[in-house]
Amino acid sequence: MPPIKQIDKQQIIEKAYEIVRSEGYPSLTARRLAKELNCSTQPIYQSFADMKELKDELIKRAQINMLRYITNTSDKDLPKELSCILAYIQFAREEKNLFQLIFTSGGLDFNAINDLGTMNMNMDINMIVYANGIVMMQAFQSIELSDDKIKAMLINAYNLFASNK
Repeated sequence: MPPIKQIDKQQIIEKAYEIVRSEGYPSLTARRLAKELNCSTQPIYQSFADMKELKDELIKRAQINMLRYITNTSDKDLPKELSCILAYIQFAREEKNLFQLIFTSGGLDFNAINDLGTMNMNMDINMIVYANGIVMMQAFQSIELSDDKIKAMLINAYNLFASNK
């Protein structure tokens, strides 16, 4: 009789997600994950063909969590697109490691994010580029902006981009 599988795929994803969220994707290795799960690497490689497959699962989960964050923290007093961009910037600041996983993996697909949320909107590429500029400047500590300043800058940019359509 084969041994009973003690570590399942979902447990592996959960633990890997915790590691990535707190320490970043470079900290995640099969050995580190196995140690955290108190098992060998065998259950990991039985559940996933390789670490890239696990990374793809983590990216999907991070995107879904980013979408939830955006929809749950959006400012209802602002236009939907502007509110989502503001929440996107907040997510990037509060969940740096998850945002980095999504952004640096090529997993940042606004069409997919729009589709996941069924928000029925098209994110303006100008606002996306502008928001990512703010995110990157904050990530590299080139600029420090308050939430109110970011909001004012985004409203101004939104109005300028809207008037140029």
